[in-house]
Amino acid sequence: MALRRRDVIIAIIIAFISWGFVTHWVPTLRYLPYAFFAGAASTVAILGWLIISTSRGKQYQERSGEGYGARHVAFVTPETWRMETEALKKRSQYKREPLYPASFVISDNFDLLIDLILRDFVSSWYRNISSRPTFANEVDRAVRAALSDIRDRVLAVDMVEIVVSRMVPLITSHMRDFYEAERVVRGKRLTRSFTESEELDLAIAGKYNDGKLHPAASLAYSNTKLVQQQHLRGIVTRLIPKVLPRSMTTSPAVIVLIKEIVACAVLFPVMQMLSDPDTWNQLMEAYVRVLYIFTSQSADHNTGPNNATRPQNSSKTSRSS
Repeated sequence: MALRRRDVIIAIIIAFISWGFVTHWVPTLRYLPYAFFAGAASTVAILGWLIISTSRGKQYQERSGEGYGARHVAFVTPETWRMETEALKKRSQYKREPLYPASFVISDNFDLLIDLILRDFVSSWYRNISSRPTFANEVDRAVRAALSDIRDRVLAVDMVEIVVSRMVPLITSHMRDFYEAERVVRGKRLTRSFTESEELDLAIAGKYNDGKLHPAASLAYSNTKLVQQQHLRGIVTRLIPKVLPRSMTTSPAVIVLIKEIVACAVLFPVMQMLSDPDTWNQLMEAYVRVLYIFTSQSADHNTGPNNATRPQNSSKTSRSS
């Protein structure tokens, strides 16, 4: 419905009468229009004074001989833009450093191993986010920094002393405790016959070292996968500040990412493989096979044609004598 002139006049009269009643009931409201107009006028006056007092005019620009500059941001100027693009290209270029410069064969094998790790644990999901290799290069740089630190620490350690003074007593103590636990379950002469099963292994593990097992092999859980992963996370958390540069350990997100990848995706499958007896059986079988082939080749070389003629010549010499 269109608004007519009569309606406007009636609304103005009603508003005027209503304002009269309101100011009669609350006399202080009569100063509200004065305050509104006084505030608006003072605001306009202050803005005008600021504009007049801070404006420099064209005379200042002519005296100084300098303008206000280009009407764009600083980094898009030709010189700055060229420097920024060159810096970006330089950061995108990544050159691998050999992990063991003394032997290119060892360095190439480590490079292949790192490539497989990046392919399976990084590129498999990051390629869905971006096709740029910057993140993979940073991961590669971090892995190489950690391996370089571990290499320096290993080269500074006397491996013979470590094996003789620490590893051999540890293995000996482990085998002795396992033998004692097995004697408790199977009898002193191991004469009790049991079916090989998981329950038998759990019974022997319960008697191992009076039940004081490794934290990652606790019998309180039916599935020790989560416990083992948590134990590996704790080890990796303690190792990260020691093997990585400080510049790579300042971000909590990076720390969590490194910890999860190394503990759950790398170390856990490796520990599962090493804890499988079939792995050691295959290693021993491969070692014995290589040793047997080497021994057979050596024996064939010693019984060659040149060595076969020596007894005949010696027999002829003895007959002539």
